[in-house]
Amino acid sequence: MRIGIYVVRAYCPPQYVDAVSGHVQIPLMATKILIDAGHEVTLITTKSRPTDVLPHLIPRQLPVHIITQASCDWPRQGIKACKVPLQVFQLTRFLRKQSFDAVHFFGGNRTGLLAACLMHFGIKSQMFFSPIARPRESTSGLYVKAMKIAFRRIDKIIATTKYVCEGWELFSKQSKCRSLYPGIIKKIEEFPEDAVRNSVLFWRNADHKNGADLAMEAFQELARQYPDIRFVFAVRPRDVLEEKLIELESRVSSIDVHIYPYKEGVSLASLLQKAFFVVQPFRSLSINPQMSILETLYAGVPVIATRIESNEELIEDGQTGFLIPPNNKNALIHAIETLLHDRELRDKMAENAWSETRLRWNWESFGKGLLEIYENNNN
Repeated sequence: MRIGIYVVRAYCPPQYVDAVSGHVQIPLMATKILIDAGHEVTLITTKSRPTDVLPHLIPRQLPVHIITQASCDWPRQGIKACKVPLQVFQLTRFLRKQSFDAVHFFGGNRTGLLAACLMHFGIKSQMFFSPIARPRESTSGLYVKAMKIAFRRIDKIIATTKYVCEGWELFSKQSKCRSLYPGIIKKIEEFPEDAVRNSVLFWRNADHKNGADLAMEAFQELARQYPDIRFVFAVRPRDVLEEKLIELESRVSSIDVHIYPYKEGVSLASLLQKAFFVVQPFRSLSINPQMSILETLYAGVPVIATRIESNEELIEDGQTGFLIPPNNKNALIHAIETLLHDRELRDKMAENAWSETRLRWNWESFGKGLLEIYENNNN
């Protein structure tokens, strides 16, 4: 089959080539799986800066078609309305010219609407959509009807969590929706059994959405009680809480802050190797599944996260980590202290995180399901 894979911002700055955004990891790996199975694939994406590069995962000979980017660059959110018509025009012209057997869009709800609109503009290819989030909830019957009309020509909705899949079943026939659990693309080394662990780690963007403020409050309070424990933040640059984190580090001797790209000798792998467990008190998820949780569990490190969206599919409460109520500092502190005091429970969770996560979330089963969908829809 000739297949077009669409994802926004597959290109990234050179310093982020080994820290690929979660929304890009899955379509790039799907591209590789389809190519390895003998399909002819073209990547359709956007590029913010001339110096941006593609991640190493992409096969060198992969054809890439670049279109205008209508979405804002991180950390800004939303779209550039003036760029939308040009993007739609470029996509429509390219897809009509190529006449792919199938086109597969990966992304958020706006990406899904873009795919649906293209089908109504006369694109004849099969159209697949892999959403990273549930559609917006609404009690309006008119909204539901409009969404059903918009998405009726989408041949398959392939979500990467059951939580997201169930949300999209409202706007599409249940038989058209399916969930597949992906693996990770980061190389996670197996840490030695005698690795010295002495820290609690928060890693993600330092903002309110990711609960960095809750982690800051909890770590500051616990640092007084546990002077021998390092409380560590590993965050991206230019986030809203960066200055407060730096100020906190200067005041509390047992709090460390690492801003990406990290200084020499510091890596995510080394930080995970030293961590008893990871704290991620999200208020909402940027992608389902949250890849930072999945990568942490793959490393054999338990996770304390919030019981929101698809987190229950990733974390088995009490087995691979703890699920706590969102926006609850006291629950976060209680979970941290429970694991700090119970080494046997920590060791059990670490073993389960390493083995059970790989069993349920892996590229082998994801690829098998993906190829099955393509083959069945082509017959």
